[in-house]
Amino acid sequence: MLDRSRSRLTNQVFEKIREDIISGRLPPDAPLSEADLCEQLEVSRTPVREALIKLSEEELVIIYPHFGTFVAPISLEAVRVGQYVREHLECALVVDAAKRIDDEGRERIRKNIREQAAAATDAGEFYRLDNVFHALIAELAGYTAAWNAILRAKTQFDRVRYLTIHDASRVNSILEEHTRIAEAIIAGDAEGAAVSLRGHLRTVFANIEKLGLQDEKPKLPSRKKK
Repeated sequence: MLDRSRSRLTNQVFEKIREDIISGRLPPDAPLSEADLCEQLEVSRTPVREALIKLSEEELVIIYPHFGTFVAPISLEAVRVGQYVREHLECALVVDAAKRIDDEGRERIRKNIREQAAAATDAGEFYRLDNVFHALIAELAGYTAAWNAILRAKTQFDRVRYLTIHDASRVNSILEEHTRIAEAIIAGDAEGAAVSLRGHLRTVFANIEKLGLQDEKPKLPSRKKK
């Protein structure tokens, strides 16, 4: 019989480490010691070990048997795939959102834009509201659960986004892009909303070029000399 309490604990550990990797708090190639994670998170080795296995399945960590576990490098191929999936799915959602929008939906999207503007100097809160904005598009389109599929597809995409989230000029650009998308949805302009959203999502490629990121194949880290 499944130990549900252990399953919940494993998921909590998984989500915490996953968030730290995506946000860059745990950078590529950083070693992940089970003992250190147990101490930091105040849990036993079992949920940590199970969480690391799940993270390896998402290609966020690399487990080298008898050697160690390390944060995986950013996969630019996965970024490109995630962007492709996200663009095609979310552009379809934004078209439906613009066609279905009602007065309540208009007010909710205006409120989110106001909250984003107020949080422009708080990178963490701005990023959270960014996700709320895109999840709201899926909800307004009538396909709330589609956001879960987008979340799964955009893991590596988000690792690149987080590298620029502390750039004030980029935050302002994102807010402007979101505002254009929101205005098109509110006006019922399905085509304009899709064009604005597509341009917004494709900025990830400019960010990759600006940051000078290259696709690196995972390699076995060298042991430190004692």
